[in-house]
Amino acid sequence: MKITAKYICFFAFVSLFFLFFTCKREEKITAIELPPTPVLSAQSSWGVVTSAHLRLREEPTINSKVITTLWKGYVVEIFSKRTHTETIEGKTGHWYQVVFQGLNGWVFGAYIDLYSSKERAEKAAAELK
Repeated sequence: MKITAKYICFFAFVSLFFLFFTCKREEKITAIELPPTPVLSAQSSWGVVTSAHLRLREEPTINSKVITTLWKGYVVEIFSKRTHTETIEGKTGHWYQVVFQGLNGWVFGAYIDLYSSKERAEKAAAELK
């Protein structure tokens, strides 16, 4: 059975019809709206130094290099906490990763009081000074 020119033209026409009329143009994406995430809505914790001085360190260990010294009543923003506790000089606590005046480091938590807001921490700090 021979395929005639009519059949070839018919199949070519049908193929071209589906190719041009069934394909839709892609719409350009002008903006992407994302749902809120817990990371973006996380709240910070705050701490107030309660000892006469507290060393801000590069790593959460007593042997780590000291970045600066924090004095009693300084307010720090807390970003994370080590899961295990340590005992240093007879005091037990966690190490906290903090920021103070743009400096990032770690402090030993037995020498800070924790607060849920910056306002509460600043009020407590004013009472210590």
